[in-house]
Order: sequence, then structure tokens, then C-alpha cells
Amino acid sequence: MADKIDDILTSWSAGRNALLYGPPATGKTRLISELFKALETPPEAKKGIQLDPTDTDTPFTRPDQEIKIPQPIKVVWTTFHQSYGYEDFVMGLRPEITADGTRLQPWAGVFLDAALELNDPDSTYKSVVIFIDEVNRGNAARIFGEFMTFLDFDYRDGGTVPLPLPLRQLTYEDEQSEEIRRPNGKVTTIPKGFTFPKHVYIVSTMNSVDRAAVPIDSALARRFDRIEMRPNLDVLADHWGLDKTAIPTPTDENWENLTPFETGYLLLDRLNVAIASDLGPEFELGHGLLVPVQATKKDASDADQPVDEKEAWYSLAKTWDDVLFPQLEDRYSGRPEQFMDLLHVDTPPSAGGYAWTLRTALGGTVEARTLAPVRVSELDIDVIKRSFRWLTR
Repeated sequence: MADKIDDILTSWSAGRNALLYGPPATGKTRLISELFKALETPPEAKKGIQLDPTDTDTPFTRPDQEIKIPQPIKVVWTTFHQSYGYEDFVMGLRPEITADGTRLQPWAGVFLDAALELNDPDSTYKSVVIFIDEVNRGNAARIFGEFMTFLDFDYRDGGTVPLPLPLRQLTYEDEQSEEIRRPNGKVTTIPKGFTFPKHVYIVSTMNSVDRAAVPIDSALARRFDRIEMRPNLDVLADHWGLDKTAIPTPTDENWENLTPFETGYLLLDRLNVAIASDLGPEFELGHGLLVPVQATKKDASDADQPVDEKEAWYSLAKTWDDVLFPQLEDRYSGRPEQFMDLLHVDTPPSAGGYAWTLRTALGGTVEARTLAPVRVSELDIDVIKRSFRWLTR
């Protein structure tokens, strides 16, 4: 993930926002959460190669990329959803009861509050970074509203064409706005013609598969550097302690000898190649879906021990039942023949039981072109092994 964090930092250095996009379970939220923690306590970064002669395994290391945006940095996390609106992100009006009656009081949302933070003479922060998870789960164009303009650094303070904030909801007196309440309890005003500060940065994530999400429009998308997060088999190899160069290509001679972890690795690879061909690469399965399958476990002395092979097979089967198979059903909805071809329903192994079969009537006289319901994790261990190994081919 270090290279992706470097990409984000490079975008910020160039005066751009960053958008991580890709299928679920490719590490998008995990990556920005790691970056969130790093910016809360930023490491001292240096350029070049660092040498640690006391580390005999990896004496040479590549240091973290230098954080070039002004520090200290305030970090803010928010998640878009279908009820999230302009009032939450930019500014809303809330009723307030006073001695003179009820009035609408302006409240700053996340984006406006970032600007107010950098305009606060008492603040020690020099930059604000806003982390937006699931940016396309809400109607992003409506949430940003006219403040979409200020995603472009050219229209901020110090840019080529700095523009004043278009907050027509506010009333002004003596060139100062009415009071604006902030989430931290402070109350502030802004001068007329106030321009958006330069050092507010955004990194967001977008699920490329979620059908319930709202696609972000081109006006919003072009204000972000898009950083693709793809399924990464190397993560699984590291997670299971596999030597990638030693993983065999399944053939008629060796497929019955694959270990559960070799099988999981090859299974995800084969499924994603088929999905990319049938539906497009944005519908592939993320490597994180198989991370629950563990290669080691703690013993009584808290030391790592290899899991029993049978236990690993059942773990793979349960992960298939609970996670992978529902994802596949969703992707192949309305494409039953392609789905059955993916599962080798019509071409099972020549001998022995197989998990995926066609459904038949109890009398055995009617056969339908639909899958018989099955929980693979409840099958005999030999059927589980044979089925998943065969599915890698």
C-alpha cells in the first residue's frame, strides 16, 4: 500500500485531491485509515535510502515519502450515505430559540469548517485533510453544491482566479457575516468576499461495483486524481506464506494435490479473469474477501502454529458460502448460464462428488437449468477438496 500512499501525497503536493476507486475488499478504506493515523502523528520523513546496519535481514529501506503539505495537519473523517446532504458537508440552518423568538442559526459542515479552521487566528493547524469514505454512496454533486468549484485549487486563495465563498444563506453587516456555529463549539464570522483557503485537501474512496451507489458526475470526477485499487494476489501470498514462484499451474496431473492455500490463490485468480472477461475488471473480487482464511493460529503459549489442513479447507468453504458465493450471485444476476459455466456445473470431475449441480425435482423426472442450493462447508471434506481444486481449472 505504500505506493498508493505515495500517489496520494504526490496529488496533494501538486494541488489535487485524490480518489481511490475499485471493487470491494481491495483495501481502499484500510489504506486511508492507515494514512489518517499517520497524519495524526506524522513520522519524520527523509529522502533517499536509509541504512540500518543492525538489521541484517533488510539493512536498506525506502523511507516514507516526505509530507509536503504544511504541518501540523488536522484530519477529519466522514462517510457519505444516502441521507448525507449539503447541510452536513457545507452549511445548514438549524432552528434556535432565543429571547426574541425562533431564528435559523447557520452551522458549518465538514468542508466549510475546514476553511474556518485555517482562518481561525487561535488555530495551530496549517492544513486540513478530509477523508471521505464511500464518496458515491451519497449524491456527491448535491452534497458539494456550488462548493464543488473549490475542489479546484485554482479558485482558492492564492490560486490563479480566487473566488469569494458563495454563501448566500448568510446575512452581512459592516462587511462581516452573521455568526456561524462550528462543530467544535466555537462561533465565528467571515468577512464579505472571503476566499477558500489553499491548504484543504481531500482523499476519498469509491466502490466501483455497488449498484446502490450514485455514479459521480464528470464535473466532480475531473477534480480528483483517480487512483485505482485492484485485487492483489500478492497480499494473499504474503498472508498465507506462499512462495508465488512455487504455486503450480493446475493440470490433469497435479490439480488433486493443491493445498488449501494454493487453491484459494488460484481460485481467486481464475474467478477474476473470468469476471473481467464476462463483466469487466471493475466487477472483480477483492483479495480481502479471502483474508478470513488463516494459515496460522495462536497456541496456548501465544505462538503462531500452522492450522490443520482440514480446518483450512473448512475455513475456505465457509468463506465461500458466506462471502464469495453471494458476491458471485450478485454479479451474475440475470446470467445463469454464464454463472453455471463459471462453476463448471456441466463439466464436473470424472469421478467423485462435486458441490455444484443442477436442481432436480424430488421424483427425478424434471431437471431445471438452475443451481441446486448447497452450503459447501456442510459437505464431506473430500467433496470440498475436489470441488475447489476443480474450480481452479
